[in-house]
Amino acid sequence: MYVSVVLFGKQKGKQIKLGKNSNLDASTLLNNTMKEHNPIAFVCHPYHRGGVTRWMADAAIQSAKSGCEVYFVTVTPSKPFKNAGGRETMQELLAPYKNTIKIVSEEAGYEFEFGTERYRANIYSKLLQNNVPEGGAVVPSDDSATWAAVADVANKYKMIGVLHGDQSYYYEIAGKYAQQLSAAICVSGRIRKTLARQYPTIDTGKSYMIPCGIVLPEARRDYNSSGVRKLIFVGRLSDHEKRAYDLVLICSALKEKKISFHLDIVGNSEESKIEYGTLFDKKGVGEFISFHGWQPATKVQALLNGADILLLTSNSEGMPLVMMEALAAGCGFLGTRVSGIEDFEHHDYAAKCLAVYAVGDVTDAVSKLLALVNIPETERVTAASMMATREFGMEVCLSRYQEVINKITNSNIKPLKLNVSSTEILKSKFRATLRNLKMYVK
Repeated sequence: MYVSVVLFGKQKGKQIKLGKNSNLDASTLLNNTMKEHNPIAFVCHPYHRGGVTRWMADAAIQSAKSGCEVYFVTVTPSKPFKNAGGRETMQELLAPYKNTIKIVSEEAGYEFEFGTERYRANIYSKLLQNNVPEGGAVVPSDDSATWAAVADVANKYKMIGVLHGDQSYYYEIAGKYAQQLSAAICVSGRIRKTLARQYPTIDTGKSYMIPCGIVLPEARRDYNSSGVRKLIFVGRLSDHEKRAYDLVLICSALKEKKISFHLDIVGNSEESKIEYGTLFDKKGVGEFISFHGWQPATKVQALLNGADILLLTSNSEGMPLVMMEALAAGCGFLGTRVSGIEDFEHHDYAAKCLAVYAVGDVTDAVSKLLALVNIPETERVTAASMMATREFGMEVCLSRYQEVINKITNSNIKPLKLNVSSTEILKSKFRATLRNLKMYVK
């Protein structure tokens, strides 16, 4: 088996094939080239909220491991924010890496939590300007205050805006800062096309399609010799976005075809367990369903390691992390033709591990599911793992980001200055005090 790695920097464009016995792997090659690049900074909300914030942390950690000079700009709550919900802070999440990542922070209290967006943005901007060398790339999270902060200094840094989802929020915020963006990274082809259509003021030469990367898990495949097709669904068990009732219809069709299967559902609430348990029972398939509720990442990973096919029945997605995680675990994937998923329908490895169907077309879904489970397991697992390694590894993601960053000149960028006055700061603090008192009374 050979892995083709595209290098950037001094070796840009050169391809090196690695034999399976080579001592030099893709990670090492990327590490060697990343050391040559300018600093990169991430500006983020203070709390870990999963999704985007997890990606921000993983990207910062991998960038540092690859030899980049990495800054992580956030604030540290002086005491837990009222709306923290028991989550850990980003600083706590990154604490084990404090010797390799330069964490830029200052204490913040209720004035920050309940202050205006411009007040928060002003703090982020000052932290950035006072601590991060000019000329580097800066990636804001999905928090609008972080975008405003980076736009404030877009003439000094390379503003890399990431559109993580196919929602109006991302298009609108990218459009708002169209003149400040050095690059707009879209996690799917559909998002890039929609951005170009809705905001033609954003130069198409500045927009790129790069799937968000994940930290690929160590391969621990549990091969299935039971004869029972092991299916899995990971996500909210709701019918609005996830079309969860299609799972009921798919399972019913499998029973009619006398296919032996079991479906594990991860992420359901107790209420949805009762609701959908009844629906599955009415179709006579309740005994083939297991509800696991919310589970830690290690448990989800163990289930993926033993599953044959992950099902994703959604009406819409951005770039589903669970698809990447399933393929990385060697699990086949069946999903709807929506943002992110559709980009890989015709991939080199898709025929052996991935299938796509039109939203709501349960008949086609069942047909393609049967085709996937009939592929020899070793072939399906190999194809899934190869697709994940080639397209979704964090190292691959960051090398693509670095290629974009290397192209940026920033010669005509004009910042959108915040110009927050002392009077505005006082008004924000007064407003925050009133909000804090209201929360205290509650």
